[in-house]
Amino acid sequence: MSLKEDALQDIIALAKHNQITLDEIAEAFNLAKIQSDKPSTSILSKLFGYIGGIFVFAGIAVFISMYWDDFGSAARVIVTLGTGLIAFVMALVCLTDTKYERAATPLFLMASLLQPTGILVMLHEYSSGGDARHGLLFMAAYMLIQQGSAFWAKRRTVLVFSAILFGCIFFANLFDILDINEKLIGVVIGTSLLFIAYALNQSKHIAIAAFWYFIGSLVQLWSVFETVKHSTLEPLYLGVCALMIFISTYVRSRTLLLVGTLAMLFYIGYYTAKHFANTVGWPIALVLIGIALIALSSLAVKLNNKYIKAVN
Repeated sequence: MSLKEDALQDIIALAKHNQITLDEIAEAFNLAKIQSDKPSTSILSKLFGYIGGIFVFAGIAVFISMYWDDFGSAARVIVTLGTGLIAFVMALVCLTDTKYERAATPLFLMASLLQPTGILVMLHEYSSGGDARHGLLFMAAYMLIQQGSAFWAKRRTVLVFSAILFGCIFFANLFDILDINEKLIGVVIGTSLLFIAYALNQSKHIAIAAFWYFIGSLVQLWSVFETVKHSTLEPLYLGVCALMIFISTYVRSRTLLLVGTLAMLFYIGYYTAKHFANTVGWPIALVLIGIALIALSSLAVKLNNKYIKAVN
């Protein structure tokens, strides 16, 4: 199957997933053609919206830092958790009116920063000690439920992003409390993120798929390396990297291709430095590393052009 046919299959899958008809697709193409001849202000509108959100958040942060020592316990919780809750409610309200819909994303981001901070402040001010991981678990569970529920209702990309983030925090802490090996935790979470990223790549939230591909592959490969390091199974890490590169061609992800290629190169450098640094064969090893770099970079370019790069 050619890349063009693959792209058409992806378009069909996305259209079915989002219940988009052929008439709507044709109308969107016509509208895009008309708007291409007119100066667009959407980029400027988004820019001012995000800059405005940054200024609002910066103002709140500066105010809190200036008077933090003067606040009592209740005031500290109100200015963090309370402000975060208000921002979250305002974001939901903005989604009900198309005129203010662009303001929702900055408000959701502010709420995702202020609410966890407020919960941790509340636990610090009013708790009587105990394991800090339990407090972090409570915070992550609350945010996961809130962001997940909001995403289920509103289907906003920013909400699925924060839900995945707090889900990772929740399960990482839960596994740690259960005394599960941290390397196994990394493998499980990294692999889970790869599956989640693949699902995102098939949905309208494709914009954040590359980020979670990067985080998932990085966590997984690092955990696998730490597991096999200094053991007889260590060379198998090259096979894992090769598998990651193969998967990148299947899911057509430049991110996985980049991470897999760099991981393989770093391991080759690590292995040669470990075993050949103090021997006469070290110059030969340097030459071999250079050849490997050239070969792998050439292979990566070929894979990108053949399996990943879209055909115009």
